[in-house]
Amino acid sequence: MSEKAQRDEAAAPAGSPDRAAAAAFRASLAARERQHKPVPFLLSPEFKRMLLFVVAVMALGGAWLQHQWDKVKMKQELEKDRLAWEEKQKAVQAPPQPGAGSEGAVVRWDNMLAQEVDDASLDDVVTDRGFQAIVRHLAHQKEGEGLKPDGDFDYVELLRNPAKHRGTVVSLSGLVNKVYSNIRLESNQGPYDCVYRLYLVDLSGTEGAIVDVLVRPDGIEERQGVEAEAVFIRTHKYESKDGKPVRVPYLIAKEVRKIQRQGRGSIWSVKTTVIVIASLSVLALLILLSGRSGKPGRKPETNATSA
Repeated sequence: MSEKAQRDEAAAPAGSPDRAAAAAFRASLAARERQHKPVPFLLSPEFKRMLLFVVAVMALGGAWLQHQWDKVKMKQELEKDRLAWEEKQKAVQAPPQPGAGSEGAVVRWDNMLAQEVDDASLDDVVTDRGFQAIVRHLAHQKEGEGLKPDGDFDYVELLRNPAKHRGTVVSLSGLVNKVYSNIRLESNQGPYDCVYRLYLVDLSGTEGAIVDVLVRPDGIEERQGVEAEAVFIRTHKYESKDGKPVRVPYLIAKEVRKIQRQGRGSIWSVKTTVIVIASLSVLALLILLSGRSGKPGRKPETNATSA
């Protein structure tokens, strides 16, 4: 506005049409200046589009990298399973070994298992000297006593080196695949007059074991998970229903215990937390960037007053 126009406006009486028109004109100029004021780059639509593109590319790239990593891990797991399967097949085909222990090894159970014959039938096992010695020991254990495991059940190692581990106490667990009828002992051992034969398998169904137990396994059904401390006696070999040879460790235990089923674990984990936080952050960023950078400017006043 020129100096003359300012002087004329100042000289005009308050409420006059000239003064009102001047105020409206000033408001129009101010609104026009606000509309043409340059927007900072960080708030500009171009920056928003660029940032959205970068976020989308990063998300797609992350998903692709995760997919490739999963493929690598799966390949490694498959190779690991293949090697484990080959080791099991070699163990199944390993020859029987005579005796109990090797030179310099610890003599277990007064060397009562030295005459065990690997891969032999279990039909007359109750007459076996080593079997009777182990059953007699377990039957006369006092309350609170129990076998102390030397290690965990290792299917491959027991089949490969039965003589080395003969008489070893192992901690094993598995699913009951079949409960055989009781087998009567030649003579009572304390309160026990028979053993109960269980066939156990692991979750993969590729490893098994035959376990004779003294305590009647009441309430234990097929597919029930059980655990026990058992003495490894020898290997046993038989033919499956389809005629294939099967070789498993044979053990003796005083009893088996049910494995209590645990409730499903929570799906919430550190990885889940990170994914949720990242997703919420991206969502918040998208919502923020999709909004308008500023409030809309006021429309210029267009009060028209007649003289």
